[in-house]
Amino acid sequence: MKLAGSKIIAFFVLVLLAGAAVAAPGDPYTWRDSTWDYRSEDSTDIAAEVSVPKTVGVASMTLIAYGAAYWLVFQKGWWDDGRGHFRFENDFDYAMNLDKFGHFLGGVFLGESFYEGYRWAGTSEFNAYLFAGLSAMMTHVAIDVKDGYSPEWGFSIFDVLSGTLGGFYPMAERYIPAFKYIDFKWSYWINTKAYYRQSKTGIFTDDYVNQTFWLSVKPYRLLPSGARAYYPSWLAFAAGLSIDEKVFTKEPHPRREVYLAFDYDLEAFRPQSRMARTIIKYLNYFKLPAPTIQVYPEFHWYLLYPIKF
Repeated sequence: MKLAGSKIIAFFVLVLLAGAAVAAPGDPYTWRDSTWDYRSEDSTDIAAEVSVPKTVGVASMTLIAYGAAYWLVFQKGWWDDGRGHFRFENDFDYAMNLDKFGHFLGGVFLGESFYEGYRWAGTSEFNAYLFAGLSAMMTHVAIDVKDGYSPEWGFSIFDVLSGTLGGFYPMAERYIPAFKYIDFKWSYWINTKAYYRQSKTGIFTDDYVNQTFWLSVKPYRLLPSGARAYYPSWLAFAAGLSIDEKVFTKEPHPRREVYLAFDYDLEAFRPQSRMARTIIKYLNYFKLPAPTIQVYPEFHWYLLYPIKF
């Protein structure tokens, strides 16, 4: 008990010392103001009219990406084992439902990518977000239709729903104020080979035992304007969910794991160029290593989780 208490004290002292170095009154102009919409764009950033050649280019690149994903990953993964009758399957027991978070984050990345493509082609901001969400939905429908003919899988409406919600998440971030205070993030580090020892495919996206899905909260945006000058705008707090290796070793009583951690809000930096904003937007979906406490089912603390040492 004393050791656990010492670890907690050391954990918070470490972060407070780091935060004190940057929490001086008067944030520099590069920090984000809580009233500033990170995703807003000037009308001069992108042409207002749809470009037919660019639209054709986006469609062509999408088809090429789908083809490459099918031949290099999916066909050699679980779809090359034969074809059966189409069936539905609600896989609630797989990976203790952590895969639903994976489908959601996959939809988020698809939505962001489709949005950038449609916007580059000249589609209006709102329509680009709308079409991106619909495109992410159709992508997940296509994948699960193929799964429906697999001898080991099936069409999961909840997988499609999770991916669809993820595809529309960038649109929610842009237009729903509540989403400006939170971020969904993902971290991955191979701490155990349990999944790869029993997997036929070895696709890292199914290695859920080494993945953690996070909900990150941005206190800076929640503070009154007078208090923001004393708080480092990049410092956030996150709660994470993962599973232990018993899920793949088939040992009894597999368990979920819950984490609390410090986080970095990269969007606290406010670059002027749209390209720089886009790069930071993507990077901010990744939970970078930071001091972390595991609070369930056991207590541990890690200096730079997801790296465990």
